Amino acid sequence: MLRLFLTRIAAAIPTLFAVVTLAFFVMRLAPGGPFDSERGLDPEILKNVQHAYGLDLPLYKQYGLYLWSLLHGDLGPSLHWRDFSVNDIFSVALPISMQIGAEALVFALLCGVPLGMAAAIRPYSWTLWLARIVTLCGIAVPAFVVAPLLQVAFGLDLHWLPVAGWEDGDWRHQILPVFTLALPQIAVILRLTQAAMRDVLSAPFIRTLRAFGLPASHIYVHAFRAACLPVLSYLGPAAAGLLTGTVVVETIFAIPSLGRYFVDGALGRDYTIVMGTVVVVALFIIVFNLFVDLAYGLVDPRVRHD
Repeated sequence: MLRLFLTRIAAAIPTLFAVVTLAFFVMRLAPGGPFDSERGLDPEILKNVQHAYGLDLPLYKQYGLYLWSLLHGDLGPSLHWRDFSVNDIFSVALPISMQIGAEALVFALLCGVPLGMAAAIRPYSWTLWLARIVTLCGIAVPAFVVAPLLQVAFGLDLHWLPVAGWEDGDWRHQILPVFTLALPQIAVILRLTQAAMRDVLSAPFIRTLRAFGLPASHIYVHAFRAACLPVLSYLGPAAAGLLTGTVVVETIFAIPSLGRYFVDGALGRDYTIVMGTVVVVALFIIVFNLFVDLAYGLVDPRVRHD
């Protein structure tokens, strides 16, 4: 297990370096610049502003300075929000995205895994039809349709929940965005669990357990341990995507989290905001995939890491 951990960490360093390098040069080579939208800006002032941010340096020097700052944990100043650094913005926005994403992921697991298991264990019961309805709604109906429908139903008609805002993380403001984020994840986790559980229940070792007369509850526990590997594999990128925010949901519900800053930064050519988001997402993906690899050996006894 320790060897696997060290190997993954060693492989993560060049991977992160490649992602940062590619994102840096692609962003810089895109047409336009962070100050192109400034109207009536004197050329001399524009030159001074670019010098203040180091944008007048050769590209390789900008790249070297950015890597040096990144090694010291400094994501640089924001070019769009001039009074804030990227670290300042992320210190406020990232915890909000992580909170909403974590709640959505936990809710998706609590709903998707049991329903998928039930649909696989009782394929001719009402649970199968419920699983099909949830899967259809979660996959076929996009978030920009689900979110307004929830706002109209529970906010404007029933007056049960607020339609937008954050209010310092008040629980009533979290319900609708969390459910909107969780719905497609519930559908995917449900399908993965159902398909894997159905395959495992027809495996020879399950027939052997039944032949020995083990209780059904024990058989289903063993079957689930073998069937949860596809769900674990999916959780890595899903968790990274959810914990770093979803732009559509955050915009509709007016949540000041990471996704909105990323879109505004991309439209305004705020290089440091975009690069900071890329670095954070890449780190999340690497970390969660590492956790998934380590969890394989704990969940399934057939998987061993030397």
